[in-house]
Amino acid sequence: MGEDKSLKFDILNELFNISVGQAASLLSEMINRTLILNVPSIEIIDIKDNSADVDAFLPMDVDGTLMVSSICFENKLTGKANLIFPAEKMRQFINLCMNEVATEEIGDLSFSDVDFDIIREIGNIVLNCIVGGVSNYLEINLDYSLPEVKVFNKKDFAQDIKNNEHYARNMILLYITFIIDETEIDGAIMINLTLTSLQELMSKIEKIEVELNE
Repeated sequence: MGEDKSLKFDILNELFNISVGQAASLLSEMINRTLILNVPSIEIIDIKDNSADVDAFLPMDVDGTLMVSSICFENKLTGKANLIFPAEKMRQFINLCMNEVATEEIGDLSFSDVDFDIIREIGNIVLNCIVGGVSNYLEINLDYSLPEVKVFNKKDFAQDIKNNEHYARNMILLYITFIIDETEIDGAIMINLTLTSLQELMSKIEKIEVELNE
């Protein structure tokens, strides 16, 4: 990675980390417990080959079920943001949010309507903070859909992403970790963008880069 590209990534990473901090603060207030939200790495992926497996880019080694909370956005940028967790990790996270004892062995993976409401609210907070925070800083106006939660196996989720052909080939991946009471819950945020939206985003980042170099 060249120095020029590295600086753009550093700027984007810093913007996401600021937004992630805001999300962690709001979630901590919601569950009345200290929650830390880390983003150890960010990747921008351009899938040039339509036959590429989108699920190969998911950070989790999952053979089972994924819980995916999503919002769509449009206006200056068009795309879809997905908060993705393996179902057993989301079950563990909900238990922690409900002040239940954390355990690595999750026997019951059923989710009630209340659980889905909690997942929807978590997704709403995290995705709006991250996408909205970055877009507000860059002065990019966005309109959002209401969040929705779906259950997928990994193959079906990959196909669902591919079905949105106009932005399936350009994505920003944030590998994230929730930490509550020293328990780590790993997941990901996948932000799919149209090509023109990705170009608009990087153009805004480039303006910041120019200002930093002046």
